[in-house]
Amino acid sequence: MLCAGIVVLIAIGWNDTAKLLRWQPLGIDFMPMWAAAHVAFNHPHWVYDFTRLTRSQQPLLVGYPFRGLRPFVYPPAALLVFAPFGQAPFVAANRLWTALGLVAIVWVVGTQLKSQKFLALAVMVLAPASLLVLVTGQVTFMIAAMGLAGLLCLKTRPIVAGLLFGVAGAVKPQAMVLLPVALLAIGAWRTMATTAFAAALVVAVSALVFGVHAWFDWASAVLRFGTMVMKSPGLVRGMITPTALGMTMGLDPGALDTWRLGFGLGALVMVWTVFRSTDDLARRLTALFGGAIFISPYAMHYDAGLLAPAIALMLTRRLQPGAWIAALVASGVLCCAAIPHWGAAAVTAFILAVSFTPETAFAGRLRLADLGVEPEEEPASTIRASS
Repeated sequence: MLCAGIVVLIAIGWNDTAKLLRWQPLGIDFMPMWAAAHVAFNHPHWVYDFTRLTRSQQPLLVGYPFRGLRPFVYPPAALLVFAPFGQAPFVAANRLWTALGLVAIVWVVGTQLKSQKFLALAVMVLAPASLLVLVTGQVTFMIAAMGLAGLLCLKTRPIVAGLLFGVAGAVKPQAMVLLPVALLAIGAWRTMATTAFAAALVVAVSALVFGVHAWFDWASAVLRFGTMVMKSPGLVRGMITPTALGMTMGLDPGALDTWRLGFGLGALVMVWTVFRSTDDLARRLTALFGGAIFISPYAMHYDAGLLAPAIALMLTRRLQPGAWIAALVASGVLCCAAIPHWGAAAVTAFILAVSFTPETAFAGRLRLADLGVEPEEEPASTIRASS
């Protein structure tokens, strides 16, 4: 079944990627990151100037019909990560950045897989949202890798977990917005303190390197960018948030606000409940990043790549046939994330199903043999006594 799914995903990916690359160059979303890092030291006032930064990218867009602004809206802390890449030619920098993200997520997830490791990783990487991450050069895999690694370190290495969470939150804060709720739910005080310290340190270093004014410029840029995006029907088609789903459903402003509030409160409950009730990595990862998608008004189809590791984890950790089939169905739903308009419904359904359905719901009675554990034989004396 996994092999058949991989064949289908390859066919879809080949077709969609070919269409996309006729419209825009490889690494188009990495382009603003590279451009911002490229001008950050010589022309720092260009970084959050949408028009000037777009003009600096025009030579890279020659020959493509793509039009529109290409702004940089990541916080100044992210420039510390992108700065080395901005010193290299764009094509080489994009290839290196994409390769590092792919290696990071495959390595972190691969350490947690046992049976059918290659097939599960292939499904994760070939999912439409994941392919979009690779084609556009997004930061999604880096954030997912740090988030998953942090979850793995929570019990045994809480300081390391905090450092990973802090850096991820400084680079893409909207993805880690519900992390405090998750850590509070399990009483991970050391991790919480380390996360705050790491994030504050990265912010302070970025302010020293790029100036405090960069943070004020960023805050203004985020407001302008949010207004621009929500008024663009073309971008709304590719969003995967409940906000976008409500807009597709034609909700009036009042109903849309109520809809968003409901999902926001639901996200808090979801993260708290999941982290309190289970150690299952797939459910925790889905609740953490899925809750962030519920709260954020703006998240594109490639952001569903944050949830892609849950596919691989579920497909190798669900031991009973019923649970495995349920995981396969959920994975198929997430693979619909790149469908215009319907992607928001698919991602919402995936997040709710994985987060609120216990991993044993379809498992039936779990035997020791399913876990690879042989039952111990009773001593002969015990057998004789019982008989």
